[in-house]
Amino acid sequence: MPDNMLAALDDGTGKYTVQRTAMPKMYEGAALVRVRQTGICGSDLHMTRERTEAQKVATGHEVAGEVVELPKGETRLKVGDRVAIETIGQGRACGTCFFCRQGQFRHCQARSDDTGGGFAEYMTRRPGGLYKLTDKMDWTDGALVEPLAVSVHAVRYAASMKPGDTVAVVGSATIGLAAIAAAKALGARTVIASARYEQQGIMARELGADVVTTSEKGALEDAVKSATGGLGADTVIETIGGHAIDTLEQSVACTRPQGRVVIVGGFREPLPFNFLGPLLTEMTFVFSSCYGVVDGRHDYEVAVDMLSSGQAAFRNIVTHRYPLKDIQKGFATAFDKKTGSVKVHVTQ
Repeated sequence: MPDNMLAALDDGTGKYTVQRTAMPKMYEGAALVRVRQTGICGSDLHMTRERTEAQKVATGHEVAGEVVELPKGETRLKVGDRVAIETIGQGRACGTCFFCRQGQFRHCQARSDDTGGGFAEYMTRRPGGLYKLTDKMDWTDGALVEPLAVSVHAVRYAASMKPGDTVAVVGSATIGLAAIAAAKALGARTVIASARYEQQGIMARELGADVVTTSEKGALEDAVKSATGGLGADTVIETIGGHAIDTLEQSVACTRPQGRVVIVGGFREPLPFNFLGPLLTEMTFVFSSCYGVVDGRHDYEVAVDMLSSGQAAFRNIVTHRYPLKDIQKGFATAFDKKTGSVKVHVTQ
């Protein structure tokens, strides 16, 4: 094992510098992975804006890499395997608590400490959270497993979507685009999506959205009503979150009576909301965070299959790639949608 590694750390002002740091802790049962590609997530952008103190360990949770070292007794994996890393849940999970036994590792009651993420040369996680890439997948595909799994989970677990359902997706950033791809791959009859930027709208159509609207108030609502004869969508997936109630109100307006509103976007502060309308129409609100085992299969497995089979051209959402040394340019590009960016990856 090397004595140290390169890692990109935010100084607390939004400036990332690549510097020599200690290797991540090799705790009992951990595997060591050489990071090869990591996506910049919308949550990374939010945290960069909100952070006020210098980072001590690197972040980055949309990660693909190569296994360098495994704990004794590990037989499913071997050194040299290419893997997508489930960094948040299973990769840190104890494996024995109530939630782990249910396959809901995100809610593990005894997770290991966070030893750092993919904006560094190396990271450590438990082998259970390492999912092999197929021979048809490259590092770009591998680093897209995590965001695709987020939306696979939203569709399979939270939406309980049935083949033939009509699904509306609020927002066509990474998770919205993943929701379009997942809904289509899992049998949605019609998918209607909103997109704020032209490049997002183009990708939404490429990934199978039947109707794509602007993000202007009323546009998605009108399209959903038109497509459903005034009924509304069976499920609406809200993928934006933020600091305003607008997209949640829009989601309700697009949902049919007794339909489902799935909230994937992170609403980052308390917001007032009138529940009377959803109450009277018996809507179901479901929150969806990350991924887990649904019907005997982990959402990562489903995402790997989708990317490997080419069911959806999801890899095309990666519009920009920067080496780790240029991560600051990567964040600047991800922030500025005038660059034409949809998804930015950091490569090594």
